[in-house]
Formats: sequence, C-alpha cells, structure tokens
Amino acid sequence: MSSSAAASAAAVAEWGYDDEEICGPCNWPGVPKNGTQQSPIDLKLSKMKAYTLADPIKFVNYNKPLNGEFVNTGYSVQFLPDSRMDVPEIYGGMLDQSYRFIQYHYHWAQNDNEGSEHTLGGLSYPAELHLVHQGVDDPTKLAVLGVFLTIGKDDSALSAEEAVFGKICESGNKAEYRGQVLEKKLPENLCSFARYQGSLTTPPCSECVTWTVFTDPISVTREQLAALRQVCFRKF
Repeated sequence: MSSSAAASAAAVAEWGYDDEEICGPCNWPGVPKNGTQQSPIDLKLSKMKAYTLADPIKFVNYNKPLNGEFVNTGYSVQFLPDSRMDVPEIYGGMLDQSYRFIQYHYHWAQNDNEGSEHTLGGLSYPAELHLVHQGVDDPTKLAVLGVFLTIGKDDSALSAEEAVFGKICESGNKAEYRGQVLEKKLPENLCSFARYQGSLTTPPCSECVTWTVFTDPISVTREQLAALRQVCFRKF
C-alpha cells in the first residue's frame, strides 16, 4: 500500500478490538483526540437520498481481471493488486479528483447480527467490504467505497476468494490470486449511497477519507461467510 495515510496505519503500534485489552479502542495509538470527522457512523435513512447524478461515479478497469495477493494482516483479509497491471480507478460522482485502487479488505463478526462497521438506520450487516482508493493528484487523500454484505444465494461476489481463505488462516499468511474482477464487488444500484467526509476506521484513524457507502448490499452465501469467519488473527 503506497499512500502516506495507509502506510502510516501499518506503522502504528499494535492494537485490538477488545475494550478490555491494553491496546483496545480506548487506547488506540495515533487516534486524533479532538477529531470531528471520525468513522464509522450510523447512516440515517431519514437523511439519505438516492443520487441521480448527471455525473455519476465512473469506474475504470473495474471490469478487467486483476492479479494480486491476499494477505492475512492480523486484523483483516486484504487484497493488494499487482501495480504493474491496469489498476482500477474511480472519478466523477462528486469526487474531487481521480482515485486509484490500492486495496480492499473486509470487516466481520462471528454472528449474523453484527460485523459491518457502518450501520444503516441502526441496522448492522454480517460484514462490510471496503474498497480503498488513493488520490492521483493528492495522494494524502483516500476515497473508500463501503459495501454491505448480506446472506443470500448469489455467490459471485466472494467466489474469487472463498478458496483462498483456507490458505491464509494465520496472521501473516499470503496467497497469490489471478483474475480478480472488482465489478463483482459492487451492488447493482450504484446511485443510492451515503457520502461523507470521515476517517480511517482503524489506527491511526486519520481524517483523510471521502466515504461512499452504498445502501444496497451484495449477496454472499452462508458457506462463504463461514469460510471468512475461520480466518484467525493475532492474539494480544
């Protein structure tokens, strides 16, 4: 990951999600003490609207196969693209510049009632996908597409990595993958989303992110979600 904001996230001290841990959320390193744009948030349905844009979000190379590497970072499952290929980009749709894809990762829990970082009108989804992009003109800025995952019969969204999860069960494990198509990670309705200025959701929680969180989820099977939940993280 080449962005300064993303690189700094990797450089912070160890942290965890358990409030009872010394390195739990209350003591996360690098978190702005007086931050005013922290993520994630609850997306209020009453304040949201479906965008019918004259200039919708443009997706470049999202339909082309992409080679890369899956990594168990100790905190999530992350996909890093091969930078020698035609890396996907997004622009338009009220974004202030073009943004180049640098990685995606998942957030989830061990039950179906929670897992997503954002909530939609107070509702949690079993998991949430973050497609992270770095500003082309200003690389200190990030644009993240948030996609909720719900349990259903359509398995196309996670069909690429379902078999990979078993190869990266332990923190630090890596597995190469060829032919990833990011378009499969997007919902059909790309015009209904929440847009706000926020932060990274993990340390150092830098307030450098333009968030686009789609209101419509994508479908994953219960078996795929179970495979994701078997991925183990570091112990503190």
